[in-house]
Amino acid sequence: MGESGKTIIVGVVGGSASGKGTVVDRLRAHYGDRAAVLRMDDYYRPIGEVPRDAEGEPNFDEPAALDLERLARDLDQLKSGRDLHIDSYTFNQPGVLPEPLHIPALPVVFLDGLFMLHDEGVRSRLDLAILIHATPETRFARRLARDQAERSLTPDIIRYQWERHVRPGDVRFLEPVSHLADVVVDNDRAGEPDLGHAFAAIDERIKS
Repeated sequence: MGESGKTIIVGVVGGSASGKGTVVDRLRAHYGDRAAVLRMDDYYRPIGEVPRDAEGEPNFDEPAALDLERLARDLDQLKSGRDLHIDSYTFNQPGVLPEPLHIPALPVVFLDGLFMLHDEGVRSRLDLAILIHATPETRFARRLARDQAERSLTPDIIRYQWERHVRPGDVRFLEPVSHLADVVVDNDRAGEPDLGHAFAAIDERIKS
């Protein structure tokens, strides 16, 4: 735990393919064995409970697609100093089984996800919120490459999701609350973003 004897929760939020995961990996590496990571993606509901769009396709870019009440309870557990044990989410890939995950209640736990600022229950449990900024154009290019390589999706499916789910979700659930972030990291360009302000803010929370 931190110097105050508590686990602090640092939310890292941003639109799809803004680079949240990459930034979180750098932050965790910086804090070493003092930090753990919890991914909001692991709180997606079973596919049968995910909201559907007008064409009947599952929309993972709405808060209702995630079990945010369970996430809030799990954040309370970590903040109370108790380790967390959950299963990973498989993104509905055939033949892929969930993995058991152990998230220890270390001094810092980074929460990586989309809707933590929109959902009051999750937002109220954050000690610090870091927004990762990248333009929609940059993010679409990254998502196109990622989802073909990692999720076996076709370019047509990726574009459909972007136009019908991702960008509307940005406009409804992310952009209106982006001002609530404590720190903004610009990740729109090639190369590693400057995390100096993020490190300083985290260090301050650890010491308080």
